[in-house]
Amino acid sequence: MKFLRIPILTFFICIVHLNTTAQQEVNLSLEEALALAKNGNIDISISNAQVDAANYAVKEAKGSVLPKLSADASYNRNIDRQVIFLPEAFGMAGSATELGFDNDYRASLNLSLPIFSKANKSLQKIAQSQLLLQQETGRGIEQVVVSDIKNAYFTVLLLQEVVAVQQNRLANVLKIQTDIEKRLKQGQVTEYDLTAAQVQVATAQANLLEAQSNILPATNTLKLLIGIDTTIKLNLTAPLEIVENELLRSEALNEMLNNNSQLKQLELEAQISENQLEATSAAYYPTLNAIGNYSYLAQADDFDISEYDWVQTSLVGLQLQIPIFNGNITKNRVAQAKIAKDITLERQQFAETQLSMQYNELRQNLQFSMERTEVQKTNMKLSEKALQLAQKRYQFGAGTFLEVNDAELTYTQARLNWLQAVSDYKTTFYNYQLLLGND
Repeated sequence: MKFLRIPILTFFICIVHLNTTAQQEVNLSLEEALALAKNGNIDISISNAQVDAANYAVKEAKGSVLPKLSADASYNRNIDRQVIFLPEAFGMAGSATELGFDNDYRASLNLSLPIFSKANKSLQKIAQSQLLLQQETGRGIEQVVVSDIKNAYFTVLLLQEVVAVQQNRLANVLKIQTDIEKRLKQGQVTEYDLTAAQVQVATAQANLLEAQSNILPATNTLKLLIGIDTTIKLNLTAPLEIVENELLRSEALNEMLNNNSQLKQLELEAQISENQLEATSAAYYPTLNAIGNYSYLAQADDFDISEYDWVQTSLVGLQLQIPIFNGNITKNRVAQAKIAKDITLERQQFAETQLSMQYNELRQNLQFSMERTEVQKTNMKLSEKALQLAQKRYQFGAGTFLEVNDAELTYTQARLNWLQAVSDYKTTFYNYQLLLGND
């Protein structure tokens, strides 16, 4: 039995190691990346928490119209008792008569119910508008995160494809170098051809190393946006190409003006400014509260509390407060609120003009980017065909190494240009989607 434990333990360790290794590599589509970000992205998490806080602020504002009940108690030791001066009619003119006892105990319940308060209603409107603003801000943040993730996702794909192109370039120049070394031994080429081939190999190796060094920072950026462990290896499965749903459509400008999150936030800020002006102006209006009080009190010169004669008093009533003059404080506050409202409206109008211009620019850039992508794709196919012809000419002795190298460089550059054109189109399209306010 002891001899059987070692193989079983070894087998168990191997299984655990394989499972751990498998867990470190994840196939990730773009849709899965966006789904993970809803729970993992720090900006979205903070935004959700701020929406929860705004919900509590609404509940707090609603509490301003509910009755308030408080209890308080006090004990006073009268070192020098209060006095009262009685008039001459009582036969004690000019003499001071002490009141109360050494010990004074009081306990009471106080009730207050707002009946009319314009300020309370205005504060509720402000809280509700701020909740809507926070929700819209959260929607805008989520749209920005989605756009950033898409850009980061396809940046990693682009860099991986660049590495593949440079690897292919290096493999080709290595083959050419090997072939030149053979031909040099046969006296068909010169030392210059070999040296030129070695230079091309060194250049290809340097380009490959540079391309590989860019992948890690881009991948870490994507992982941070998604909110996953940076030690996990990602295998991105989306294709690096323009798909059907990324083509330019004829969205109307009004759609952008209605859905853009920045404009909606400014619209809600303007509403909050209006509510704040109303709340400030509410200080001109009277307030009416219903009040009630129940008190339980006693006084004595000793501390024999069990023998005290406790007295109960109670009252109910209405309390009306009418503002008459407060040093023009309300007037100046209202003036400040009006200025704040005007500033918000001006910002809103400027943003509409600015975003309308961006809308037209992005649509034009998308059209140019699509045309550029098609041109680069055609150029890539032609340069690939030219490379194949140059390689055949070289194999049959009709062409030179320089012709093959030039064709190889042209094809590599054409493919890199096509990849960059696709990346530029996607970036522009995601900015366009963000401007439209599409969820």
